[in-house]
Amino acid sequence: MSKILFDGISTQSSQEGKFHGAGEYAKYLLYEAISAGYIFDVVLNKNKYTDPITEHFLKKHPAITVHIVNGKSDVYRLINTGQYTRFFSALPSFYSDYSCSTPLFGVIHGLRSIELPWDYYRYKYARTAKDKIRDWLISQSQRMQERLKRKHIALNSRLISIKGARYIVVSEHTKHSVLSFFPHLRPEDISVHYSPFSIDAPTNAQKEDFYLMVSGNRYEKNVYRAVLAFDKLFSGGWLQGKRVKITGCKNMSLWSDVRCRDRFELLPYVSTEELNRLYECAYCFVYPSLNEGFGYPPLKAMGYGTPVVASSATSIPEVCGDAASYFSPTNIDDMANRILRVELDRDYYASLVERGHRRVRELLDKQAADIPQLLQMIFG
Repeated sequence: MSKILFDGISTQSSQEGKFHGAGEYAKYLLYEAISAGYIFDVVLNKNKYTDPITEHFLKKHPAITVHIVNGKSDVYRLINTGQYTRFFSALPSFYSDYSCSTPLFGVIHGLRSIELPWDYYRYKYARTAKDKIRDWLISQSQRMQERLKRKHIALNSRLISIKGARYIVVSEHTKHSVLSFFPHLRPEDISVHYSPFSIDAPTNAQKEDFYLMVSGNRYEKNVYRAVLAFDKLFSGGWLQGKRVKITGCKNMSLWSDVRCRDRFELLPYVSTEELNRLYECAYCFVYPSLNEGFGYPPLKAMGYGTPVVASSATSIPEVCGDAASYFSPTNIDDMANRILRVELDRDYYASLVERGHRRVRELLDKQAADIPQLLQMIFG
């Protein structure tokens, strides 16, 4: 019988924060695999934050052995004991130097580091004056940005070229991005399985007078441009009585060029329960991301009956279908236009809510059919 080592470290905190897309993907697979009766070992890093739900789930299932390590070298030592037939990671980029004889099975969530090696406004998110100056200088240099892109192509090439490794991808966008940058691969060798997700039952809470955005401290989420779009609308007398809440902004301050500063509320990364409450109570969810391999947040909002105004970039239209209102993520006027329509056109607002519910049902039905196959592929 095969014995799988599951990379629980991918469920833990990363440089992106306590919660991140790959981590949510890994947690979902972990819970589903245990619930389906698969037996395997899990490795966790004692120095990283673990979602209490994950801790509780693992404690409830003593047949799952959990190994606590200090870092990657300990993971490799564990794998090299020879007791495992496969190492599965939902975040294999962390293991680009993998050389163990045990095959690696991983998930490629996207090629953001190649597709979006930089953004002009990245310096706006820097924490220190030194970092701000450095990022601003890179923003002025196409040559430096191209060097970063070549570096990331090389790193991803190392990952994709690991001997015996096998990968799945989370969207058609990601599949064709991989093929575009690594044309030696064959389309039939890349399997697409949408990122699994779940929606907690709505509490039927009342909508409140705020727009919601998430992950505000990450430049790729493009919150700065969206803040300028909201600021333009506020300054023009629109969105009366509304404000904007942005999560993931601990230790950040609003940018100096924002005029209506009192209309924005910067929140830290919040618990899963609090984030779900925000999704449900928000008047509208705005997702200006510059790059996604899949994109959970719009679906979460749709599942709670909250209309979505979103970027038209990368995988987002594939995932959201006709259930979102799209804008160009680098065009502040276009963002403001779409936000204002949701604010003023009540029929359009209601249609987005209805289409959002339908899209979530479609993807959950697809997931119900696909997930047993995916689990068998990984753990069988």
